[in-house]
Amino acid sequence: MRALPIVMMTVLGAAGTAVADRELCAPGAKFHGAALDLDVKNADIKDVFRLLADVGKVNLVMADTVNGKVTLRLKRVPWDQIACSVAALNKLRIVVQDSILMIERRSETK
Repeated sequence: MRALPIVMMTVLGAAGTAVADRELCAPGAKFHGAALDLDVKNADIKDVFRLLADVGKVNLVMADTVNGKVTLRLKRVPWDQIACSVAALNKLRIVVQDSILMIERRSETK
């Protein structure tokens, strides 16, 4: 009778590695993302955020309430700074949860 090998799996990100949520665009934030040139006219902000998430190689979740248009003409600006600029113009907040950017409308009470 042959013994079957036992396979064990280790789950990465186990307890003790949790990181608190933080706002990407907090006052005094330093921007370290890849710089890019971006020239768009009357672009849907959802499409702009998707493009920026691709450049930054991050995951993205947007609330249904995120909507609007934006016109940008930028040269050599970090992608995360662009994201914060678009968010500020549209009264949005970007929360970083591990490797996910959560984009939502700022509540009226904040």
